[in-house]
Amino acid sequence: MQHHTGMILGSGIQRSATFESEDLPRQLQLLLRVFQIRQDNMKRSLLWAALLAVPTVAASEDIADTDTVIVTSTRYEQPLSSALSPVVVITGEEIRRMQATSFADIVRTLPGIQVSMNGGRGQQTKAQIRGGNATDTLFLVNGVKLNTPYDGATYLERIPVSQIERIEYIRGVRASVYGSQASAAVINIITRPGFDESQILARASYGTHRNRKGSVSFKQAIGDNGELKLAAGTEKERGYNVHPVPGQNDGDRHGFQGTSFMADYQHRLGPVTLFGDVSWLKTKSQFDTSSDDPMWGSYHEYDMNQYENWAVELGGRYSGDIYRTGLSLNLQRTDDFEQIQLNPFREGKTDNTPIYLRTLGLEWTNELALADIFTLGGGLEIRQDRILKKSKVYYEHLNPEHPKINNTGAYLLGQVDVEGFQAELAGRYDHSNQYGAHFTYQGGLGLRFFDDYKASIRFGTSFRAPTFMELYYPYMGSHDLKPETSDSLEAMIQGEHKFLNWRLSLFNNHYRDRIVYYYETYSFKNISHASVSGIEAELGFEVAGVKNTFSAGYRDPRDRTNHTDIPYVSPRDFKWNLSGRVGDFDLSASFLAFSSRSAGAGARRLGGYGLLNLGVGYSITDNFKIQAKADNILDKRYETARGFPCPEATFTAGFEFSY
Repeated sequence: MQHHTGMILGSGIQRSATFESEDLPRQLQLLLRVFQIRQDNMKRSLLWAALLAVPTVAASEDIADTDTVIVTSTRYEQPLSSALSPVVVITGEEIRRMQATSFADIVRTLPGIQVSMNGGRGQQTKAQIRGGNATDTLFLVNGVKLNTPYDGATYLERIPVSQIERIEYIRGVRASVYGSQASAAVINIITRPGFDESQILARASYGTHRNRKGSVSFKQAIGDNGELKLAAGTEKERGYNVHPVPGQNDGDRHGFQGTSFMADYQHRLGPVTLFGDVSWLKTKSQFDTSSDDPMWGSYHEYDMNQYENWAVELGGRYSGDIYRTGLSLNLQRTDDFEQIQLNPFREGKTDNTPIYLRTLGLEWTNELALADIFTLGGGLEIRQDRILKKSKVYYEHLNPEHPKINNTGAYLLGQVDVEGFQAELAGRYDHSNQYGAHFTYQGGLGLRFFDDYKASIRFGTSFRAPTFMELYYPYMGSHDLKPETSDSLEAMIQGEHKFLNWRLSLFNNHYRDRIVYYYETYSFKNISHASVSGIEAELGFEVAGVKNTFSAGYRDPRDRTNHTDIPYVSPRDFKWNLSGRVGDFDLSASFLAFSSRSAGAGARRLGGYGLLNLGVGYSITDNFKIQAKADNILDKRYETARGFPCPEATFTAGFEFSY
């Protein structure tokens, strides 16, 4: 099984600092750990940091664009320059220019993110941020939670790129605003356009492994007060052997196909805006669990995952001079199951793991602005995740004690911004019928000085609620699991000059009661602890219409339970990207480098790798553009999960029509 049990082997994410001083005050311990770097890694860390002095160019929003308005950091609109946390905004235009074939292509270019994938297009793909688990990052679509309640992860291969208007990426703890899972970062995928936008956009491409992809989107202003968006896309790829086992599955190919649709409508009635949207996604991905393991035996097994999701959101918002409020209702229906097409133990095609999920959510947000210097926000969030009784894992019923997990969260947030000084304080109370009550808080201080510089320090706590898989997986789940908890301390300094922006961030995340699969008892338990310290540096500038940014990061992820490295986390990375327009040409490029990483106790380390990607587009007319892209042009052979080779050099050609 791929999509559901893949979390078991990768869930032991913890760290132990070499400096142990449990008698010191907690905040002092955190500060010490932030600046702790193991001596055997010091020289390599300095070498990677030296790369920060190299002039390079990249493809995301300027680090500090005071004209940009974001909503994700606090749930209400604020200028990007007022955010205390590191924020990156990716626009739809930048996404189209980089010719991203998947959502993973976009996020892997962002600072602090490592993408792990079990092979090629359509295979299980997850994001790890700042050395955390895939479950430590909260993904949203228009502010609505995307992480699956079954295992807590977000599978990037299932997110259609053609629908995205922009992406807001906020690093750091935000649990006191969003609740469970917002311990490492929040990524908000915004598909809803602004008002008064009209555009028809059609794209099609053909690439390596017979990848065929097409999409069309339509945005139209309806009268003076309405805005309609329709978008649809389809993709199909023959694929390659993502899990080669010589002598067992020679000649196999593992393909992917997906279809998506969305419709969104907004209407203004004076200060009130009503909105509604519906989206549908269906994917099929072939994968392989063949084995030549001497313990489990040698066999050929050819599998397929089928996933279908319906989502509906209805709501409205009021915007006054000093008070804003919004109310929305969202519903999701997810059917996720796996078929075994060739099975050495059973004949014929069978559905061995059907998972049926239903989610109902209600959100109420409020904002009160006083005297232009103080903003008070707060809200209520009610969510019910339900797993149907017909759900099974390897033909076994889950038999949940609580097939409906109900959670109610209430939060309050205050911000002060006066004469270059900023302060933020927030708290949230969550109550669940499964794990009881939980309280999280966060705070921060910021100071702007010399007009061009800003420094900030932030702290906060977070938690992650146990999932249906961890609670009720047959023979392995535990009904008594507690939520994971964590606390975080961060510091940041940045400069915002006329032509150059830069940022330096230090962080320490400490996790407790980590939920891991415990091999001695073959069950999930709250046993593991971790803390991850790190530093991230970013630089951005623009030359002749070409946006330039790059980033480098070092992190020290250690499992405190057994004093080992966290598996599958690269301690160092360096990212270079380019995006811009020169005459009639669109240009994009990226170089992504990751150091070697542990593959678990007793296993050979996975090697480091560097990927060079190049893209070009040429406008034949104002409305018609031809495009070509080469990914991994150096034909680097690498793995991010043992036994699952990632794609070698791939090439794509296509066109874009806009009107």
